[in-house]
Amino acid sequence: MSVAIDTKTVRIRFLDTHKFSDVENVPEDVQKGDFIVIETEKGEELVLVVGRSVPDPDNPSQYKFLRKATKKDISIFDKHEKEAEKALALCKKLAENLGLKMNLLKSYIPLNRSKIMFYYVSEGRVDFRQLVKELAKRLKMRIEMRQVGVRDGVQMAGAIGVCGQQCCCSVFIDKFDTVNVEMLEEQNLPPTPTKFTGICGRLMCCLAFEVDNYSIRKNLPELESEVEINGKKYVVKNYDFIKETITFYGEEGEILVLTFDQIDELGLKRELPCDNCGMKNNEVERIELEGNENS
Repeated sequence: MSVAIDTKTVRIRFLDTHKFSDVENVPEDVQKGDFIVIETEKGEELVLVVGRSVPDPDNPSQYKFLRKATKKDISIFDKHEKEAEKALALCKKLAENLGLKMNLLKSYIPLNRSKIMFYYVSEGRVDFRQLVKELAKRLKMRIEMRQVGVRDGVQMAGAIGVCGQQCCCSVFIDKFDTVNVEMLEEQNLPPTPTKFTGICGRLMCCLAFEVDNYSIRKNLPELESEVEINGKKYVVKNYDFIKETITFYGEEGEILVLTFDQIDELGLKRELPCDNCGMKNNEVERIELEGNENS
């Protein structure tokens, strides 16, 4: 009579690309920090368990759990890593001799030696047919070339960002979000992309982390615009999305600071220009504050 074994879904990290994914039907005794062997499209792979995960019925894991890694599995992985390093050096030399414009990052051999993969970054298409022939002839293995993006390249290699910490992509980022220049303006940052460019040469991923917090900006009066509160005119001088406040300057130099919560509690009605209302840019935006200004 067979005994049912309790299983769970775990979060894993691949050792070649440093990307994350989930694996289902993993025995309960597998813990964070353990190595397990799974079956993927690349072959049998040794991966690191980084924690427990919640299974997604709509997106089931495409990987099959094979076993908890043994000392032999880890020994084979280390042996393959050394072999892959030599293969990478050979590939770089051959690519240079062939005049191929590609930045080779890493080579990788799965546990069952189903193939050897070479990861590279390139600005355009690379005709590496001759390179593959030369490699197959010397390595006696199936060759697979995989082009990755520049952000994927940094995720694989690891690097220190301008903040002095490891790049987010090499620590925890699961998938890359779209990051664009408009996010700088939305977050009151100077429109100088070079100051917010990461190691990869693209805008830093962290610009997308808090962008949703700034969605309220579309409901706020424009900076430097004039507003009227309880019969007094003020100029909108600053938004502070961390403290959730708006700072207004009065005609006599007085400063009024209102939190977003106070605006809602006091019933501040934002009468913003609409497309068809005929309001000109130089007209004063009127905002009526219901209640006592000092309450």
